[in-house]
Amino acid sequence: MSSSLRLKPRIVQEVSYPGDLLSVVRTPAPSQFFVGGALGRIALIDLEAETKVVSSWAAHVSYVSSLTLAGDRLVSAGSDHRVIWWDRESLRPLRIVDDHPKWVRALACSPDGHLLATACDDMACRLWEAASGKLVRELRGHAPLTAEFLASKLYCCTFSPDGRLLATADQVGRIIVWEVATGKQLQSLQTRLFFTHDTNGHGYGGIRGLAFAPDGVQLAASGNQAGDTSTIGGSKSLIQVYDWTSGELTCDWNTGGNFFYERAMFHPAGKWLVGIGGAGTEQKIAFFDPATKESLHQEPSPMLAFDGVLGESAEFLLTVGRKDNQGHLIQWALDAVDGGPHGDDPST
Repeated sequence: MSSSLRLKPRIVQEVSYPGDLLSVVRTPAPSQFFVGGALGRIALIDLEAETKVVSSWAAHVSYVSSLTLAGDRLVSAGSDHRVIWWDRESLRPLRIVDDHPKWVRALACSPDGHLLATACDDMACRLWEAASGKLVRELRGHAPLTAEFLASKLYCCTFSPDGRLLATADQVGRIIVWEVATGKQLQSLQTRLFFTHDTNGHGYGGIRGLAFAPDGVQLAASGNQAGDTSTIGGSKSLIQVYDWTSGELTCDWNTGGNFFYERAMFHPAGKWLVGIGGAGTEQKIAFFDPATKESLHQEPSPMLAFDGVLGESAEFLLTVGRKDNQGHLIQWALDAVDGGPHGDDPST
């Protein structure tokens, strides 16, 4: 499979915005994206408009850590412990949930749009009715403290493609797969290498992103190999893929550089996996083949990327993050990655 892939991602356009960009979600309009930043603001960006930033408003007190769409509503989560439903047209808040006692790190909406999952630093993942905002259940299974008795963090959550499963992951590298209908734990995996601590008791690492493959069996975890990215060469970026049903580690890639893979995303048909590099140095977007376990291509990225969106047919990749001390959005063309219509030369 990998021999047919021509890996030539190229930057199509870039958009700047004040403050680091931490989260992004695509709207039904193909060229429009909502982005959330470190200054508590959300912006609507239209890549086909002359003025790219269509609108911008104050949404949270501080970090807008995650965005998702639930039907015709935009939902945001922040370090201010709030989850807010927004009307996508008027951009007015429709519902504010203040029930989370700590930082809400991540959101995920079920494929059918009926359920919203929130991952909070109190180590609980909560399921909500997306339409009403009613709490359905709390999912608790992640330890609140590390082995060194420091507060842990619940970094991410994601639904399986069929919506029957929800996976969550934390700072110490624990992954739990839940049955959505019942809240039952189906699997608990203690991954290797994602977490360590130093002699002063500081913890490093954590699983920053999770992604189910289209088959619903392979589950990718992305982050950093147990190191401190503040020092050059102090760590290694890390992506691992597990067969969650058996707990088997099937792929292990840790040669990207001294940074976190903040997100990993599967090709819609499972042909490859892409990881985007964030905090640290040596940032890249990197492509891997889960079938052959090969590293296919690593493309240097001009910015620290904290979130991303992959096109429905993998025709583009959009990354958001920080470049030159300000927020930045980059659109990458991927038409040549999968042997697309442009042949060997992506510029034609």
